Parts: sequence; structure tokens; C-alpha cells
Amino acid sequence: VIWHHFDTETVLHTIQEEKITTFFAAPTMWNMLLQKDLAQYDLTSMKIGIYGGAAMAPALVKECKERLYIDLVQIYGMTEMGPVVAFLVEEDQITKAGSAGTPCFSHEVRIVKPNEDAPAEPDDVLPPYEVGEIILRGPTMMAGYHNREEANKKSMYKGWYHSGDLGYFDKDGYLFVADRVDDMVISGGVNIYPREIEDFLHSHPGILDVAVLGEPDELWGERVVAVIVKKDETITEADLETYCKESDELADYKRPRHYLFVDELPRNASGKLQKFVLRESLKGAKK
Repeated sequence: VIWHHFDTETVLHTIQEEKITTFFAAPTMWNMLLQKDLAQYDLTSMKIGIYGGAAMAPALVKECKERLYIDLVQIYGMTEMGPVVAFLVEEDQITKAGSAGTPCFSHEVRIVKPNEDAPAEPDDVLPPYEVGEIILRGPTMMAGYHNREEANKKSMYKGWYHSGDLGYFDKDGYLFVADRVDDMVISGGVNIYPREIEDFLHSHPGILDVAVLGEPDELWGERVVAVIVKKDETITEADLETYCKESDELADYKRPRHYLFVDELPRNASGKLQKFVLRESLKGAKK
């Protein structure tokens, strides 16, 4: 069953009526489902939950398993690769929280040193835990973008697809996606990865959805801004500031300097956050 628009009640009703066994959604969509009274629906047909587009916070993994009685699998991939590249299986959901899993046996994934003005060299491979660009190849890789010569020059280089994603491997060969190259915030000359801050803020019980991005700052070049959809209507900017300051998980230089509260974040049909839309809307709001 394919929905062209995500509506929590429609999804839950369809799972019940069609006896859905496997369901794919972005982590935010799973979170939205859990805000409903699940006892009103018969969801016992559900066996496997698949998520992608972002990592799932350990607290959300735990709640999904406890309330839906399902096994979880994360997939990492993109249409250009056919689309799945890596899996994080059920047994690794807690021990490798935040990881995109291990590459499929048919695909090869490398972390390479990015180049500013040219595609990264496939042989310039980085060691474990060092963040670089994720490049990939495999039998289902696309031949190229139709009639988009410039895009092909950037993304298809020496037989590898250059994803534009930043990430690293740990010592066990598990892939971690840090962020998009275009989404990285550079503040005071330091690289800041918004996804890390988003994952941290998702652990706050009063937050339903969050996007972190950079905005121009005269002193630092850019500053970190968090755009929040509330789960608890009573939370304030001061509450979130305190939450960040008191935590040992978030370095001070990564802490958001400004919070904005919105009713919803722009996402596509598959639940992927559209930061380019968010940036434009924020620019328009300041004019």
C-alpha cells in the first residue's frame, strides 16, 4: 500500500484493515504515530518496521519496540544506487545506535577526503572515525543523470557515485552518516554537523520534530539555529537552552544560538527533510 500523503490516522487504519506486516517511514513519521492512542487499533499484523532518511534516536527505537512489538531495520541508500546500500539490522539497533549499518554484499562504500572544487579521489580513503565524503559503487548504480552533464561530472567520477553525504566508518565497519556536505555549518572555522545536534534534540521529550541549520553571523560566519516542532506546547527557548547546557553529550560550540518554533517542517512524500525549502522560508520571514 502506497500513501501519497502521510496522515497518522489513515496509516493506522490501513495497517489494521489491510493487515500490513512491513511498514517503511522516516523516524519523524514513526514518532508521529506514537503520539496516537494505539490501543484503538489492531496492529498485531505488524512484524517489521523499516526506517530511513535519518538515524532514529535510541529512545524512539525503544518506544517503537515496546509499543508496537516489532523488529526494526534501518536502510541507507538513494535512488541513484538502486536504492539500498546499507542495512542496520534488528540486533544492532541499540549497540550501534545512530549507524546506517553495514554495506550490502553487492555494494562497495568508501569514505574519502572531500575536495572543494573537484570530485573526491576514490583512492584518497580516510581511516576509521574520520569524517569524509561517502562514495559508492555496485551493480545497481545508475549510468548517469539524463541530460545533466554538469551533475554527472560532479557525481559520477572514476566509476564511483559521489553521494554528497558526509560520514565515517567505525572500527567494526559500521557506517555512520554525519550530514550532507551542503548542510554542514562552519562557525568560527569549525565544522559542525547539524544531524548530530538534531539527534540530540530529538531526545528531549517535548520535541516532536527538529531541523538544525546555519544562518549568517557577522562575528562567527555562521551560527547554529534549531527549528522546532513542539510535542509539549509548554516548552520554551529557555528550557531548550538549559537542556543543551546541562548535557554532557553536546559540546558548547555546537549548541544552538537561536530557536524557532513552527507547526511543521517541510518534508517530501517519503518523509525526508527539505532544508532548502526551510532556508528559503526563513529568508522570507526575515524580509
